[in-house]
Formats: sequence, C-alpha cells, structure tokens
Amino acid sequence: MGACRIQYVLLLSLLGFSPCSDTLTCQMGSMVRLGKGFSYTAVEWKEQNTVITKGEEMCQEILVLIDVGKQSVVFGSKGPSIESHRNIRNTTVFSPGPGIKAIIFYHVCDVELCNRANSTKVLIDSLPRLAPAVRGKTTCPVCLHFKGSCLSNSTTAFCPRGTRCYASELTLHGGGLSAAFSITGCLVYPQKLLLKNQSSFGTVSMTEIRVPSKSSNSFSHVLVLSSLLAWMFGLSPLLSPLSAEICPLC
Repeated sequence: MGACRIQYVLLLSLLGFSPCSDTLTCQMGSMVRLGKGFSYTAVEWKEQNTVITKGEEMCQEILVLIDVGKQSVVFGSKGPSIESHRNIRNTTVFSPGPGIKAIIFYHVCDVELCNRANSTKVLIDSLPRLAPAVRGKTTCPVCLHFKGSCLSNSTTAFCPRGTRCYASELTLHGGGLSAAFSITGCLVYPQKLLLKNQSSFGTVSMTEIRVPSKSSNSFSHVLVLSSLLAWMFGLSPLLSPLSAEICPLC
C-alpha cells in the first residue's frame, strides 16, 4: 500500500501537482553572455539547477537583451519570485532600433519547473521588423563594455537617421546577477533613457545613469563657430596655428 502511494505522489508531481506540500520546484541560475548579433541569433540557456520555493513564492525567469550594433549582451536569471506575485508573462521592448535595441522578457508562474525558457528566441521573436535604416550625418561612439568604461574603448559610427548619441552606465543586481557595464550608441529620438525609468523586474533591480554624450563632429562645429568669430573680430591669424594643432586629433 505504501509503495502504491509513493507511485501516486510521484505521478502527480510529474504532472505538476504537489498534493502534500505548498512548495514549488523552480529552475535556478543566472547567465551573462557577451557577443555580437544577439538580436538576430538566439543564445541557448539550459539550466540544470533547481530550488524549492518558500511561502508564497513562485517561479520566475528574466531575460535581458541589449544590442548596440557592433556588440550585444544577454542577461538571464531564474529562481523563486518575490512573495505575493501573480502569474505574469510579458515581453517589453524598450528600444526597437534603429540603433540600440533593448528588450526584456519577464515570466512568473506557479507550476513545477515552469520557468524553463531555454533560449533568447522569445526576445528575438518580439522585436519588430524594421525597414532598412537610412544613414544619418551624426557620428557617435558605439561601445558595450562589461566591467569597464567606453570612454577609451569605443569606436565611432554614423548613426541611423532619427537617432542621437546616447551614453550611460547600467547596473543589474539581484536574482543571481551582479553586473555593471558601460554603453554608448545611437538611441532613437526623442527617447532619452534606454530603460525608460524602469527600476526592477521581480528580484532583479536595474539602475541607469546617463553620462554626457556628444557626437564626434560636435567639436568640429565648435571649431567652425570659433573660426567664424575670429574672422569677424580680426583674430583669424591667431586661430590658424591652433587649428593646425587640433585638426589632426578630430
């Protein structure tokens, strides 16, 4: 009789029921992947670790994708949710492009091992299909640097029309993640913040701090204006040597 009861409990467990307990088994783990083209090619994530929930906790999974064009990063978190949560499944596109793309998948569920997304395909499928971007005239630094600064690691590129320069320091903390990285690129106008003041998803908190960003041709505009003023006030002979020294650095 005892053996039959054990087989019955195991069968119910496989079907997603927990007849003798209010606890729940969830996949547990985190990941950070750096690379290129993640907004087109899915990143696989097969998590084998599990955890038992406590109290009113449910299962949770979060996937974050940021692509600046030349570089991409993917963050993932699986584990128990915060208490008093409800079933949620949504994908938020913070920036669809052209230029920087940012999208987050957030899922909370209450069935055994239900947080089982095994790739970032769920993110890619939700990105809108845009017409080919038209190159604009503004050039901006483009960089995504993990645990470092883009100030000395970025390269410049012509931004798509309808975007402007963007630079920030982003941090993600919680849910097994502790990541800080620097990002520069071209963000669709008039959007100012990549994550639009979103501060958290479940157990993962996010902080976005904008830093001053100027296009690489901003300085040349200042130099042209200075030359014009110098010509107006008869100071062009004094400015010429300065221009000769500065121009090679532009």
